[in-house]
Amino acid sequence: MTDNVISFDESPQRLEGIAFGVTADELRITAIGAKIEFAKSELQTVQAYIDVVYAGRIAVTTDDGSELPVDTLAHLGSILSNYEQSLFDQIAKLEYEQELLLFPPDEDEDAPDGNCLS
Repeated sequence: MTDNVISFDESPQRLEGIAFGVTADELRITAIGAKIEFAKSELQTVQAYIDVVYAGRIAVTTDDGSELPVDTLAHLGSILSNYEQSLFDQIAKLEYEQELLLFPPDEDEDAPDGNCLS
């Protein structure tokens, strides 16, 4: 994409490396950060819905006017709680991946006996 770039004066120039000095790891860190922010926002929404469901402030009417089963809201709350837990897990996994990219482990730490190979 950046192999041949025409400048404003129309003289061909060749750009080396990734545009604007951004590395692949920096792009991954940024992408993970965006996913974390989205998941945290979604988590806040889900938690607000859970509060509404368990507080019983939802009015539901059926198309035919019949009564809803007694456990309808409890089931909805259970589904939302499961989704909340999956969001917590996803956020933790993403934060771990981000931390590994920001602070890569030393190669010496990977030695099975704990001794440095120098």
